[in-house]
Amino acid sequence: MPALLGAGALAGNGRRSLAATIAITVVASLGADLTWSAGQACVSHLGAFQLSARFLPELNPIAAGMAGATRSSMRHFVCRGTVSAVTWAGAWIGCGYLLSATVTATASRLGLNLIVLFLAPVGLYLLFHRARRRAANRLVSR
Repeated sequence: MPALLGAGALAGNGRRSLAATIAITVVASLGADLTWSAGQACVSHLGAFQLSARFLPELNPIAAGMAGATRSSMRHFVCRGTVSAVTWAGAWIGCGYLLSATVTATASRLGLNLIVLFLAPVGLYLLFHRARRRAANRLVSR
């Protein structure tokens, strides 16, 4: 999400195309979804769950992995995934676009400290995720 905010800020400053940035993000996101759902005979999600799951990192892989459960067509999966990805990418990139002046001013004021500002939450998330996975593995192995 910090990368999407930064990409939106670059688009807001005229350094990148807003439409191209969203399109690239949507294609990458759908590629990940299709990879997760590969091997399923019929691929689909419930629309509302698929849309909201993209905003919650823990649910998105689950939503994509459960794609075969509803027995809908690939066309429905891709349509719902596209709407979900456009909403998700548009929200984060749009925030960066709207806040581009603030992001640019903060980046120039903080310099390299901005990297720490964006990487610290990612590192904390990864540590938290690993701890939860270990706890779940302990429960399963009992």
